[in-house]
Amino acid sequence: MARLRYYLSVCLVAVAAMGLFPGVWPALAGPRVVVSIKPVHSLAAAILEGVTEPRLLLDGAASPHSYALKPSDAKALSEADAVVFVSENLEVFLERALKSLPAKARVIELEKTPGLRLLPVREGGWHEAGADGDGDEHGHSHSHGEGGSDVHFWLDPLNATAMSRHLAQEFSVIDPAHAARYQTNAAKLEAALAALDAELKATLAGLAGRPFIVFHDVTQYFETRYGLSSAGSITVSPEQAPGAKRLAAIRGKIEEAMAICVFSEPEFPPKLVQMLTAGTKAKRGVLDEVGAAIPAGAGHYFALMRSDAESLAGCLKS
Repeated sequence: MARLRYYLSVCLVAVAAMGLFPGVWPALAGPRVVVSIKPVHSLAAAILEGVTEPRLLLDGAASPHSYALKPSDAKALSEADAVVFVSENLEVFLERALKSLPAKARVIELEKTPGLRLLPVREGGWHEAGADGDGDEHGHSHSHGEGGSDVHFWLDPLNATAMSRHLAQEFSVIDPAHAARYQTNAAKLEAALAALDAELKATLAGLAGRPFIVFHDVTQYFETRYGLSSAGSITVSPEQAPGAKRLAAIRGKIEEAMAICVFSEPEFPPKLVQMLTAGTKAKRGVLDEVGAAIPAGAGHYFALMRSDAESLAGCLKS
Protein backbone atom coordinates (compact mmCIF):
# COMPACT_ATOMS: atom_id res chain seq x y z
CA MET A 1 0.00 0.00 0.00
CA ALA A 2 2.81 2.41 0.86
CA ARG A 3 4.47 1.61 -2.45
CA LEU A 4 1.19 2.25 -4.28
CA ARG A 5 0.73 5.62 -2.54
CA TYR A 6 4.30 6.56 -3.47
CA TYR A 7 3.72 5.54 -7.09
CA LEU A 8 0.52 7.60 -7.28
CA SER A 9 2.21 10.66 -5.78
CA VAL A 10 5.03 10.44 -8.32
CA CYS A 11 2.49 10.20 -11.13
CA LEU A 12 0.59 13.23 -9.85
CA VAL A 13 3.78 15.27 -9.69
CA ALA A 14 4.67 14.18 -13.22
CA VAL A 15 1.24 15.14 -14.54
CA ALA A 16 1.45 18.55 -12.85
CA ALA A 17 4.91 19.09 -14.30
CA MET A 18 3.67 18.26 -17.77
CA GLY A 19 1.04 20.94 -17.44
CA LEU A 20 3.72 23.52 -16.73
CA PHE A 21 6.45 22.21 -18.99
CA PRO A 22 7.31 24.66 -21.78
CA GLY A 23 6.18 23.55 -25.21
CA VAL A 24 3.41 21.22 -23.99
CA TRP A 25 0.15 22.36 -25.55
CA PRO A 26 -3.41 21.66 -24.37
CA ALA A 27 -4.70 18.29 -25.49
CA LEU A 28 -7.47 19.83 -27.58
CA ALA A 29 -8.18 19.75 -31.28
CA GLY A 30 -7.65 23.40 -32.17
CA PRO A 31 -4.71 25.45 -33.42
CA ARG A 32 -1.63 26.33 -31.40
CA VAL A 33 -1.98 30.05 -30.65
CA VAL A 34 0.65 32.17 -28.89
CA VAL A 35 -0.43 35.58 -27.50
CA SER A 36 1.81 38.32 -26.18
CA ILE A 37 0.06 40.08 -23.27
CA LYS A 38 -2.74 39.21 -20.83
CA PRO A 39 -5.55 41.53 -22.06
CA VAL A 40 -5.20 40.26 -25.62
CA HIS A 41 -4.75 36.69 -24.41
CA SER A 42 -8.05 37.09 -22.54
CA LEU A 43 -9.93 38.02 -25.72
CA ALA A 44 -8.26 35.19 -27.67
CA ALA A 45 -9.09 32.70 -24.91
CA ALA A 46 -12.76 33.72 -25.04
CA ILE A 47 -12.87 33.22 -28.82
CA LEU A 48 -11.05 29.85 -28.60
CA GLU A 49 -13.13 28.60 -25.68
CA GLY A 50 -14.19 24.97 -26.14
CA VAL A 51 -11.61 24.42 -28.87
CA THR A 52 -8.15 25.09 -27.42
CA GLU A 53 -6.26 27.30 -24.99
CA PRO A 54 -3.83 29.98 -26.19
CA ARG A 55 -0.30 30.18 -24.81
CA LEU A 56 0.58 33.44 -22.98
CA LEU A 57 4.07 34.90 -23.23
CA LEU A 58 4.03 37.70 -20.63
CA ASP A 59 2.62 36.61 -17.31
CA GLY A 60 2.98 38.11 -13.84
CA ALA A 61 4.46 41.59 -13.63
CA ALA A 62 6.42 41.39 -16.88
CA SER A 63 6.19 44.61 -18.91
CA PRO A 64 5.73 44.54 -22.70
CA HIS A 65 8.08 47.52 -22.87
CA SER A 66 11.12 45.63 -21.57
CA TYR A 67 10.44 41.88 -21.83
CA ALA A 68 13.07 39.40 -23.03
CA LEU A 69 12.00 36.09 -24.56
CA LYS A 70 12.85 32.92 -22.64
CA PRO A 71 13.87 29.63 -24.33
CA SER A 72 10.41 28.22 -23.56
CA ASP A 73 8.85 31.21 -25.35
CA ALA A 74 11.01 30.61 -28.40
CA LYS A 75 9.97 26.94 -28.43
CA ALA A 76 6.27 27.84 -28.25
CA LEU A 77 6.67 30.35 -31.08
CA SER A 78 8.48 27.77 -33.22
CA GLU A 79 5.47 25.42 -32.86
CA ALA A 80 2.73 28.04 -33.27
CA ASP A 81 -0.01 28.07 -35.88
CA ALA A 82 -0.77 31.71 -35.01
CA VAL A 83 0.95 34.51 -33.10
CA VAL A 84 -1.21 37.34 -31.77
CA PHE A 85 0.33 40.59 -30.57
CA VAL A 86 -0.58 44.27 -30.26
CA SER A 87 1.92 46.16 -32.41
CA GLU A 88 5.49 46.09 -33.61
CA ASN A 89 5.78 49.37 -31.69
CA LEU A 90 4.85 47.72 -28.37
CA GLU A 91 6.21 44.17 -28.24
CA VAL A 92 9.57 45.04 -29.74
CA PHE A 93 11.00 41.87 -28.16
CA LEU A 94 9.12 39.88 -30.83
CA GLU A 95 10.82 41.54 -33.81
CA ARG A 96 13.52 38.92 -34.36
CA ALA A 97 11.28 35.98 -33.39
CA LEU A 98 8.60 36.94 -35.91
CA LYS A 99 11.15 36.82 -38.72
CA SER A 100 12.02 33.21 -37.90
CA LEU A 101 8.52 31.79 -37.47
CA PRO A 102 7.61 28.65 -39.41
CA ALA A 103 5.98 29.32 -42.77
CA LYS A 104 2.65 27.92 -41.58
CA ALA A 105 2.34 30.42 -38.71
CA ARG A 106 -0.19 33.23 -39.15
CA VAL A 107 0.98 36.56 -37.72
CA ILE A 108 -1.90 38.64 -36.32
CA GLU A 109 -0.87 42.21 -35.48
CA LEU A 110 -3.93 43.73 -33.82
CA GLU A 111 -2.99 47.31 -34.65
CA LYS A 112 -4.13 46.38 -38.18
CA THR A 113 -7.59 45.24 -37.03
CA PRO A 114 -10.38 46.52 -39.34
CA GLY A 115 -12.59 49.07 -37.60
CA LEU A 116 -10.11 49.76 -34.80
CA ARG A 117 -10.26 53.30 -33.45
CA LEU A 118 -6.66 54.51 -33.22
CA LEU A 119 -5.60 57.72 -31.50
CA PRO A 120 -2.31 59.51 -32.21
CA VAL A 121 0.40 59.54 -29.57
CA ARG A 122 -0.22 62.58 -27.40
CA GLU A 123 2.29 65.31 -28.05
CA GLY A 124 2.40 68.62 -26.26
CA GLY A 125 2.17 69.63 -22.64
CA TRP A 126 3.02 67.00 -20.06
CA HIS A 127 2.77 63.90 -22.22
CA GLU A 128 5.96 64.53 -24.18
CA ALA A 129 9.69 64.71 -23.61
CA GLY A 130 11.17 68.13 -23.07
CA ALA A 131 8.03 69.52 -21.46
CA ASP A 132 10.18 70.71 -18.59
CA GLY A 133 13.28 71.54 -20.63
CA ASP A 134 15.19 68.82 -18.78
CA GLY A 135 16.98 67.52 -21.84
CA ASP A 136 17.51 64.05 -20.36
CA GLU A 137 14.63 62.38 -22.17
CA HIS A 138 15.06 62.20 -25.90
CA GLY A 139 11.64 61.70 -27.35
CA HIS A 140 9.04 58.98 -27.30
CA SER A 141 10.06 55.41 -26.91
CA HIS A 142 9.88 53.38 -30.10
CA SER A 143 7.41 51.18 -28.21
CA HIS A 144 4.95 54.04 -28.35
CA GLY A 145 5.17 54.57 -32.05
CA GLU A 146 7.29 57.73 -32.34
CA GLY A 147 4.59 60.11 -33.48
CA GLY A 148 2.32 57.35 -34.79
CA SER A 149 -0.61 55.71 -33.07
CA ASP A 150 -0.96 55.18 -29.34
CA VAL A 151 -0.61 51.42 -29.00
CA HIS A 152 -2.61 51.00 -25.77
CA PHE A 153 -5.83 50.72 -27.76
CA TRP A 154 -7.12 47.63 -25.93
CA LEU A 155 -8.16 49.95 -23.06
CA ASP A 156 -11.39 50.79 -24.91
CA PRO A 157 -14.09 48.08 -24.96
CA LEU A 158 -15.18 49.16 -28.44
CA ASN A 159 -11.69 48.36 -29.70
CA ALA A 160 -11.80 45.08 -27.79
CA THR A 161 -14.99 44.25 -29.69
CA ALA A 162 -13.33 44.99 -33.02
CA MET A 163 -10.34 42.85 -32.08
CA SER A 164 -12.59 39.99 -31.00
CA ARG A 165 -14.37 39.96 -34.35
CA HIS A 166 -11.05 40.07 -36.14
CA LEU A 167 -9.64 37.19 -34.08
CA ALA A 168 -12.71 35.09 -34.80
CA GLN A 169 -12.18 35.64 -38.54
CA GLU A 170 -8.47 34.89 -38.34
CA PHE A 171 -8.93 31.72 -36.30
CA SER A 172 -11.63 30.58 -38.75
CA VAL A 173 -9.11 30.83 -41.59
CA ILE A 174 -6.56 28.80 -39.64
CA ASP A 175 -9.09 26.28 -38.38
CA PRO A 176 -12.22 26.24 -40.59
CA ALA A 177 -13.53 23.12 -38.85
CA HIS A 178 -14.34 25.24 -35.79
CA ALA A 179 -15.35 28.44 -37.60
CA ALA A 180 -18.95 28.28 -36.36
CA ARG A 181 -17.76 27.93 -32.77
CA TYR A 182 -15.46 30.93 -33.12
CA GLN A 183 -18.29 33.08 -34.47
CA THR A 184 -20.62 31.98 -31.67
CA ASN A 185 -17.97 32.77 -29.07
CA ALA A 186 -17.34 36.16 -30.67
CA ALA A 187 -21.03 37.05 -30.48
CA LYS A 188 -21.14 36.12 -26.78
CA LEU A 189 -17.99 38.12 -26.11
CA GLU A 190 -19.35 41.15 -27.97
CA ALA A 191 -22.49 41.15 -25.81
CA ALA A 192 -20.38 40.87 -22.64
CA LEU A 193 -18.16 43.76 -23.77
CA ALA A 194 -21.20 45.94 -24.43
CA ALA A 195 -22.43 45.25 -20.90
CA LEU A 196 -18.96 46.03 -19.52
CA ASP A 197 -18.89 49.33 -21.39
CA ALA A 198 -22.21 50.37 -19.86
CA GLU A 199 -20.99 49.34 -16.41
CA LEU A 200 -17.78 51.38 -16.73
CA LYS A 201 -19.72 54.43 -17.89
CA ALA A 202 -21.78 54.23 -14.70
CA THR A 203 -18.70 53.71 -12.52
CA LEU A 204 -16.90 56.73 -14.00
CA ALA A 205 -19.87 59.06 -14.34
CA GLY A 206 -19.32 62.57 -12.99
CA LEU A 207 -15.51 62.47 -13.07
CA ALA A 208 -14.99 64.70 -16.13
CA GLY A 209 -12.65 67.60 -15.45
CA ARG A 210 -11.08 66.07 -12.34
CA PRO A 211 -7.35 66.11 -13.18
CA PHE A 212 -4.92 63.31 -12.44
CA ILE A 213 -1.37 62.36 -13.39
CA VAL A 214 -0.28 58.94 -14.64
CA PHE A 215 3.09 57.22 -14.47
CA HIS A 216 3.38 57.01 -18.24
CA ASP A 217 0.80 57.81 -20.87
CA VAL A 218 -1.30 54.64 -21.14
CA THR A 219 -4.78 55.96 -20.39
CA GLN A 220 -5.67 57.98 -23.49
CA TYR A 221 -8.19 55.44 -24.81
CA PHE A 222 -9.76 55.02 -21.39
CA GLU A 223 -10.00 58.79 -20.97
CA THR A 224 -11.46 59.36 -24.43
CA ARG A 225 -14.08 56.66 -24.02
CA TYR A 226 -15.25 57.78 -20.57
CA GLY A 227 -14.71 61.53 -20.63
CA LEU A 228 -11.74 61.71 -18.26
CA SER A 229 -8.75 64.02 -18.43
CA SER A 230 -5.21 63.41 -17.21
CA ALA A 231 -2.99 66.42 -16.62
CA GLY A 232 0.15 64.64 -17.77
CA SER A 233 2.56 61.79 -17.12
CA ILE A 234 5.59 61.37 -14.91
CA THR A 235 7.75 59.73 -17.57
CA VAL A 236 7.53 59.57 -21.33
CA SER A 237 9.07 56.12 -21.63
CA PRO A 238 8.72 53.42 -18.95
CA GLU A 239 12.23 52.20 -19.79
CA GLN A 240 13.78 55.56 -18.85
CA ALA A 241 13.64 57.20 -15.46
CA PRO A 242 12.65 60.89 -15.48
CA GLY A 243 15.39 63.39 -14.75
CA ALA A 244 15.63 65.63 -11.70
CA LYS A 245 14.37 68.72 -13.54
CA ARG A 246 11.34 66.89 -14.90
CA LEU A 247 10.48 65.54 -11.45
CA ALA A 248 10.74 68.99 -9.93
CA ALA A 249 8.59 70.45 -12.70
CA ILE A 250 5.98 67.70 -12.38
CA ARG A 251 5.75 68.33 -8.66
CA GLY A 252 4.96 71.94 -9.54
CA LYS A 253 2.47 70.72 -12.15
CA ILE A 254 0.66 68.64 -9.52
CA GLU A 255 0.07 71.78 -7.49
CA GLU A 256 -0.62 74.01 -10.50
CA ALA A 257 -3.19 71.63 -12.02
CA MET A 258 -4.59 70.81 -8.57
CA ALA A 259 -4.22 67.15 -9.51
CA ILE A 260 -6.44 65.03 -7.32
CA CYS A 261 -4.51 61.79 -7.83
CA VAL A 262 -1.14 60.60 -9.06
CA PHE A 263 -1.11 57.00 -10.28
CA SER A 264 1.76 54.53 -10.24
CA GLU A 265 1.97 51.21 -12.09
CA PRO A 266 2.63 47.83 -10.49
CA GLU A 267 5.62 47.00 -12.72
CA PHE A 268 7.56 50.04 -11.52
CA PRO A 269 8.71 51.15 -8.04
CA PRO A 270 6.14 53.45 -6.37
CA LYS A 271 8.83 55.60 -4.72
CA LEU A 272 8.66 58.28 -7.42
CA VAL A 273 4.94 58.77 -6.89
CA GLN A 274 5.38 58.81 -3.12
CA MET A 275 8.08 61.46 -3.44
CA LEU A 276 6.06 63.59 -5.87
CA THR A 277 2.94 63.62 -3.74
CA ALA A 278 4.66 64.18 -0.38
CA GLY A 279 3.50 67.48 1.05
CA THR A 280 0.78 67.97 -1.58
CA LYS A 281 -2.95 67.35 -1.43
CA ALA A 282 -2.75 64.79 -4.22
CA LYS A 283 -3.66 61.21 -3.37
CA ARG A 284 -1.99 58.11 -4.74
CA GLY A 285 -3.51 55.30 -6.75
CA VAL A 286 -2.47 52.45 -9.03
CA LEU A 287 -3.40 51.92 -12.69
CA ASP A 288 -2.37 48.82 -14.59
CA GLU A 289 -2.28 48.63 -18.37
CA VAL A 290 -1.95 44.83 -18.53
CA GLY A 291 -3.37 43.51 -15.25
CA ALA A 292 -0.13 42.17 -13.79
CA ALA A 293 -1.75 40.76 -10.64
CA ILE A 294 -4.94 39.53 -12.31
CA PRO A 295 -4.92 35.84 -13.32
CA ALA A 296 -4.78 35.15 -17.05
CA GLY A 297 -7.81 33.71 -18.81
CA ALA A 298 -11.01 34.65 -20.58
CA GLY A 299 -12.19 36.78 -17.64
CA HIS A 300 -8.96 38.75 -17.34
CA TYR A 301 -9.92 41.64 -19.63
CA PHE A 302 -13.12 42.31 -17.69
CA ALA A 303 -11.32 42.21 -14.33
CA LEU A 304 -8.61 44.54 -15.64
CA MET A 305 -11.02 47.17 -16.93
CA ARG A 306 -13.15 47.06 -13.77
CA SER A 307 -10.04 47.32 -11.59
CA ASP A 308 -8.74 50.41 -13.39
CA ALA A 309 -12.19 52.03 -13.42
CA GLU A 310 -12.64 51.39 -9.70
CA SER A 311 -9.15 52.71 -8.96
CA LEU A 312 -9.86 55.92 -10.87
CA ALA A 313 -13.29 56.37 -9.35
CA GLY A 314 -12.12 55.59 -5.83
CA CYS A 315 -9.29 58.13 -5.98
CA LEU A 316 -11.05 60.89 -7.92
CA LYS A 317 -14.38 60.80 -6.09
CA SER A 318 -13.09 60.79 -2.52
